[in-house]
Amino acid sequence: MGKERSAISKSMSKKKVSGTHVSGLSTSKAGPKRKETPVKYGKLSRAQKQDFEDYGELVPQDFELNQEESATKRRRVVSEEDLDRELDEEKKRAEGQFDSSEDSGSDSEEEDWKKPSAYSLLIGSLKKNSKQKDFYKKIKREQEGIEEVSASDEDLAENEEGMEEDEELEDEELEDEELEGEELDEEELEDEEDEEDEGDQDAVEEAEDKDAADPVEEEEEEEIVYVGSEDEEEVPDDLFEARFADEQPSSFDEKISTVEQKKWIPQMFHDDVLTDVTALNTVADNHVKDMPQIENLEDVKVKTRIANCWPKANKEVVKKGKGAFTPLQNNLFNQMNNYRDVVFCNRDLSNAKAIRNTYALHALNHITKTRDRVLKNNAKLSKAQKEGTDAGEMRDQGFTRPKVLIILPFRNTVVDVVDTLIKLSATEQHDNKNRFYEQYNLREDEAIDITKPADYLQNFQGNIDDHFRLGIKFAKKSMKLYADFYNADIIIASPLGLRTLIGTEGDKKRDFDFLSSIELVILDQTNHFLMQNWEHIEHIFDHLNLIPKDSHGCDISRIKSWYLDGKAKYLRQTLVFADFLTPEFNALFNKHLKNVSGKLKIKKTYEDGSIMDVIPQVQQSFTRIDAPSLKAINDTRYKFFIEKTLPTLRKSAIMQSHTLIFIPSYFDFVRVRNYFEDNKYSYEPCSEYASGSQITRSRAQFFHGRSNFLLYTERLHFFRRYNIRGTFHVVFYGLPEDPMYYTEIVNFLGLKFDEASAAEEATFSCTALFSKYDFLKLERVVGTERAKKMCTAQKNVFMFA
Repeated sequence: MGKERSAISKSMSKKKVSGTHVSGLSTSKAGPKRKETPVKYGKLSRAQKQDFEDYGELVPQDFELNQEESATKRRRVVSEEDLDRELDEEKKRAEGQFDSSEDSGSDSEEEDWKKPSAYSLLIGSLKKNSKQKDFYKKIKREQEGIEEVSASDEDLAENEEGMEEDEELEDEELEDEELEGEELDEEELEDEEDEEDEGDQDAVEEAEDKDAADPVEEEEEEEIVYVGSEDEEEVPDDLFEARFADEQPSSFDEKISTVEQKKWIPQMFHDDVLTDVTALNTVADNHVKDMPQIENLEDVKVKTRIANCWPKANKEVVKKGKGAFTPLQNNLFNQMNNYRDVVFCNRDLSNAKAIRNTYALHALNHITKTRDRVLKNNAKLSKAQKEGTDAGEMRDQGFTRPKVLIILPFRNTVVDVVDTLIKLSATEQHDNKNRFYEQYNLREDEAIDITKPADYLQNFQGNIDDHFRLGIKFAKKSMKLYADFYNADIIIASPLGLRTLIGTEGDKKRDFDFLSSIELVILDQTNHFLMQNWEHIEHIFDHLNLIPKDSHGCDISRIKSWYLDGKAKYLRQTLVFADFLTPEFNALFNKHLKNVSGKLKIKKTYEDGSIMDVIPQVQQSFTRIDAPSLKAINDTRYKFFIEKTLPTLRKSAIMQSHTLIFIPSYFDFVRVRNYFEDNKYSYEPCSEYASGSQITRSRAQFFHGRSNFLLYTERLHFFRRYNIRGTFHVVFYGLPEDPMYYTEIVNFLGLKFDEASAAEEATFSCTALFSKYDFLKLERVVGTERAKKMCTAQKNVFMFA
């Protein structure tokens, strides 16, 4: 098709095409006169018609040169001797005396070329432009389609005639090119110098614009220096390179099938540091237990600039210890660096900072590797474009830029995480840093009650706002806070902050495309989300790694294939850190954690439980409720409480007053409150939705005995951590999630409010209701072994003193 277009275009010189003049290539007077035959518009191909409509002429042959040919072909420089010789050859050809063997010699001279014209360079640049390439691909497809259609005899005749005339015109053009060559060269050189000056000016302006929308184009000028200064080339044995490569091994689909069919290969083992570990793998893996001591971070493929900052950032945790990590950090990072999912349920006050530093190191290392790979490929593409060569296909990106999502409960934790990222990133410039500390630190100078438990002081010290979202963008020497989500590398947000942005089905404004390319999800202080709203977490995971609705300026030619195939969720790593294991975490582990590299669930065995920390000498009774199914447990519990527990309390005049009823769920609280209201019980409600004045009044009424019962929810205790004085009897409608709450509630019995209360201690009582579905809660209170016996024993009542 290219030869056909070239032949026709060179055979036309100001000919009419269906009433329209087509400007062809000029001919020399020295050439022989030819009979001009008109070319009709209807005889042109679809591609030629499109060219004529777009450019006003049929596109020259330079348009047909591909990138590799345009780099090798140049315009010829013809001397006077060569011109005389070629004119003689033209005369011989006209007389039929030209030897075809001499034609090969003239063709060999085509290797001596000058630069292509400015028009050819313009067309080449348009072909490479992402906004115009679809148009030229369309032209190419049309050309390929026309070639498959057989031409008519008339078209073939015209083509042959055109090819013969093309050979003559090629010689005739040499004289004009010789005269115009020097003039064109000077103009092209001036144009190139102007373009270089404009390019340098654009590069300066682009570097100054830190809020550019396109993350790849934004750092194009920076990347060459950045790559050159990075001596550490990724080695093939780096798991990051193999895991996030565009081409996945043949076993990838087999592993996905194993995940979807839930045919995990289980493996359970005990580690001295991590304690009890349950590993689920898609294939048999004997290296799950391997957690060697990490002496040098570069040996485990941590980027050099991050590894150099780690000792300073982790100084507070390691202190005077030897090595880069504490034993817990060492074993956790081994699992993180192998890109396995981890649900770690042994978090506490002593190791919270160590865990936070470890996942910050892993997240920043992942971001840096991803960014370095994109910048290196940008440099390769830029170099190939300048040299006019083909750099090949480079799929190294997702639909959007964000790769790490960190979900935290309160703003005070965000401050600690951002401080760690600043220390590890080795960046010199931190945009919007003052604004961040102003909004995320404590706004008011509030006094903290030091009598509160230690975990409360740590969790609620500072700004405890639970509605926030923050985008963080990293460059070579800068770190930008409050970056737009589609230009950010890390997103830190609360469940509520993300939920309000994602919205629900039917909302006019919804946005969750920024979650489409998340490769690492981190949940810290996960048990706190149970006290906020766990449905927000489920809603977020339902919208992870979905195909975005809009393109958001992505280059589809660089999106990895497994993103386009909707398989990103099988390569996403999820890290969950909590104080204890709950059924909600188990559901998340089973439903949303589909990592083909495997997943770990880490929890400990409770020897004695929190019941050993109870101070008052009171008899504690545990009553098991047998329900036919998990679905019926709520109704069975409510019925048992109304028919068995309450009548027992009302029979005794002593137990009928100063009785605190602890209710874990707000839904159960509403149910019991309505029953008390309908049956005219003397009670006071205390829930998380009550105002401060209402809670104060209820506590006062209960303290003075004006109300017999106090309904108290777990979420209220979590956020306020009250000491309820005047409590003589405690009834646990259900066991609390946090085992410390059981101890604190029972210890209310020891809060004496006058001299006479000491005599009442002998009448204190504690009753707790549980079922076999509460095993995880029960084991944290009474111990794992006791809990197993209590859930399977014949009797239903168990006494502890």
